[in-house]
Amino acid sequence: MQPHWNAASSQVELQALLWRMRAELERLIAAAGPGRMETPGVMGDWNLKDAIAHMTEWRWWSVARMEGALKNSEPTPPWRAGLTEETDEETDQINAEFYEKNRDRPVSDVLADSRATLDRLEAATLALPEAGLFDKARYPWLEGYAPADVIFGAADHLYEDHVPGIEAFLARGA
Repeated sequence: MQPHWNAASSQVELQALLWRMRAELERLIAAAGPGRMETPGVMGDWNLKDAIAHMTEWRWWSVARMEGALKNSEPTPPWRAGLTEETDEETDQINAEFYEKNRDRPVSDVLADSRATLDRLEAATLALPEAGLFDKARYPWLEGYAPADVIFGAADHLYEDHVPGIEAFLARGA
């Protein structure tokens, strides 16, 4: 899928992008059905529940950044102090922490959490002034990114990093 989401240039287009992300996740969940949510093989040994929990944890970081923009306050990352997303090794450690946190949670809780992140991203997107959504200098702690870039990053994580693997898993059948 070609990145098209970073062409959004208004608050309404960002909202529509979040709606498309929600629809894509719901499509994948429906395609798997309840019986395949915990079948390994989506990402190595991870199942669809694990992959959704992983994306959800990263979206909680997006929520923290968007809500931080609302408060004009730098958020604290949701992972262990001392880790950053700067290296592959540290990102792998963060991902491992996210996996351990969620691996024994019920599917229904993981899905509710996933939906909640999209609700909160949408609410923050609509609450921020439109000009501020695209201003790369307004929030120095975003290090040259605009709040809209947070949404674009969440879309990229879904569409580029995970949809292809999930679709390949679904195509393999039970």
